[in-house]
Amino acid sequence: MAEDLQRPPSDPRRRFQPKQRVLRPGDFQLAYRTGRRCGTELFAATIRMNAYGMPRLGLSVAARTIGNAVARNRLKRLVRESFRLSQHHLPNADILIGARPPARTAGAPELRAGLERLWKKILSECAR
Repeated sequence: MAEDLQRPPSDPRRRFQPKQRVLRPGDFQLAYRTGRRCGTELFAATIRMNAYGMPRLGLSVAARTIGNAVARNRLKRLVRESFRLSQHHLPNADILIGARPPARTAGAPELRAGLERLWKKILSECAR
């Protein structure tokens, strides 16, 4: 992952494009129904292999878990940025991320570290 951090931010290989988002309710339902679940203390993930040739990210952040819209949007921005930087190491799968209650009080450095642990866990355990 360190080599990706050396690339300039405008490098097209590091962009998070619209086609990398899970947006359709049917895709969410299929992943929740047939995907594998794993998580960390801050995040829960559901992973379902896909045929798109790239990892795709879906976010499900509940207001009762995280709080108001400002807090939810802040958390979603952090998750998208972490995914953007780590996407080249992730499997070709739909990855749905949900926040757990401890994420509400966690600071940005804790959230980033939690996401790094989650990406590693997805690679080692969940995406087999």
